[in-house]
Amino acid sequence: MSDAAMPPGSGAAQSVEERLRALEDEREIRDLIITYAQRLDARDHKGYARLFAREGRWSGRMGDATGPEAIEAMLVEGFGPMPENFVNTQNFHLMSNIVIEVDGDRAKAESRLVYFVRTAEAKPTAMLAGRYYDELVREDGRWRFSYRRVVGEIPTRDERPVRTPEEDGHVR
Repeated sequence: MSDAAMPPGSGAAQSVEERLRALEDEREIRDLIITYAQRLDARDHKGYARLFAREGRWSGRMGDATGPEAIEAMLVEGFGPMPENFVNTQNFHLMSNIVIEVDGDRAKAESRLVYFVRTAEAKPTAMLAGRYYDELVREDGRWRFSYRRVVGEIPTRDERPVRTPEEDGHVR
């Protein structure tokens, strides 16, 4: 929990400017986490990759990649090139329970995700629940992911290897 969110009398006094900066940092990081899901769902591979620091690393089911160019290439390989005029009506990520700890120009965050897909009856159904573990850095005045790791929890990988909707034929 950041000092800005600490109850009165629980830590060293901070100036109004320091408290405002902490709130602004947390807001920008929260927006980064939400933007990540939006760009992933929109298949905006380039915009998604720009959310990572120059040496930022992504680790998860699709593999492990370091640097925006490698992360973008991983997405293109996994999902194919971004279709022109693409509008995703087949699936989406819902982010929640975002906890952020800021320490100067570095931060850590943890968040939950639920991945929904469209059923044959055109209803959303949860396909996967998991957690993101993030390390962040302020780079060129903006917060970026320096390391983002996703862990699928329901189902676990041991229970059922999770396949992407594209592999299961949910996206045309």
